[in-house]
Amino acid sequence: MHLRSLPTMRNMGKLIENEEVSKVARIILVLQMLMCIVVGMMIEYMGGAMSKLSSLGSSIGFESSHQKKSNMSVQMLHAFDQPSVSKRNIIEEIVPDSLKPQCDLEFLQFNVTKSMLKKSRPVIGNSQRLHIFLKKLHSKQCTSVLFMGGSVTAGHNSRGRLNASFPKFFMDWLNERYPCENADRTRGSHLTKRTQQNNAQTHFVSWSQISQIETLDLVIMEFNVNDSFIDKMPHAMEDKGPEGSTKDYISVWYNEILLRRLLLLRKPDPVAIITFNADYIGRTWAPKPYSDPDKDRKTTFRNNQEPLKFWLSSMYEIPMISASTWMLPFAGKKGTNWQFNRNNSYSTSLFHADKCCHPKRGGHLILSLVLAYCLLEEEKNMFSSSNDVILDIEQDFSAAVDTILR
Repeated sequence: MHLRSLPTMRNMGKLIENEEVSKVARIILVLQMLMCIVVGMMIEYMGGAMSKLSSLGSSIGFESSHQKKSNMSVQMLHAFDQPSVSKRNIIEEIVPDSLKPQCDLEFLQFNVTKSMLKKSRPVIGNSQRLHIFLKKLHSKQCTSVLFMGGSVTAGHNSRGRLNASFPKFFMDWLNERYPCENADRTRGSHLTKRTQQNNAQTHFVSWSQISQIETLDLVIMEFNVNDSFIDKMPHAMEDKGPEGSTKDYISVWYNEILLRRLLLLRKPDPVAIITFNADYIGRTWAPKPYSDPDKDRKTTFRNNQEPLKFWLSSMYEIPMISASTWMLPFAGKKGTNWQFNRNNSYSTSLFHADKCCHPKRGGHLILSLVLAYCLLEEEKNMFSSSNDVILDIEQDFSAAVDTILR
């Protein structure tokens, strides 16, 4: 019988005193009263016991589901207040021992975690060309890497320029991680190639600086900042109509031409290509007097070329690596004023050496870690997916003998 269907104690007492109730009915009512008393005592006892167990559980590390949810919410709310993992953790995993003294951990403005680096590959693209490059590294073949970029690639304002730039740090890492051999089996080195140009437009005009390079295995394109300063088409270019005068159109046009030329290049093998968004123009996100936030918010990309690079890389299946895709949100997610507050570890003012867009030495070290991490992850993927089924449509037709380019 359900407890709610039992008579109340007062009613049962009245029934027992009623002379019209038979002796058997009185006995049943007495038994029901006793059962109610016993059940009440058991409920009281169990409630006290559960309370003690809850207290005991909390003291030794066990929590109720409600307590867990509550504590989890508190932890999530205060996630930004908790200290990050040691800066050395990711260094230990990525950087060879011989380079660790050069890593300048004291220059890192914040702790770089694996979860941050995982956000650095917004466009996976087609990795077949990268796999060709990685296989060369594993066979100890010496390779050539071309860095196409502007002042960020050149290490401007990093207090060391080329010697304190991400290409220098990355190539040092590449030579230590994947030592190569010359034809006579002596220790060789992976070579750095550069141009004298600084954006997609000038690289297009001076394409011969690239086409004349004898051997080339990997190209890293870094135009996210400098393409924002392209003004207009050269006089010799054909008229592109009203759209041709817009900065976004000009940037996309030159980048697409460069990508198509690189995809067709054989030096002597198909060249691996990475579009690298290493930085952003800081002052376009700054409060007055450096910029006009009201006006900038009404522009398409707020002078940020990264969305255009996303689109082109996706259309041509070019692997994209980006540091700014997670660093910029981290810097500004608590507000514009906080983005430029030096008490903010992720501040744009701490990352940049000037009001424009040039990382400090520690920033270049972070950029090299981003490149190295993504290459190592692609290496893991290459070995783990060796037995995966790849459909014909997934092949890189631009790298085939009978080249097809959309």
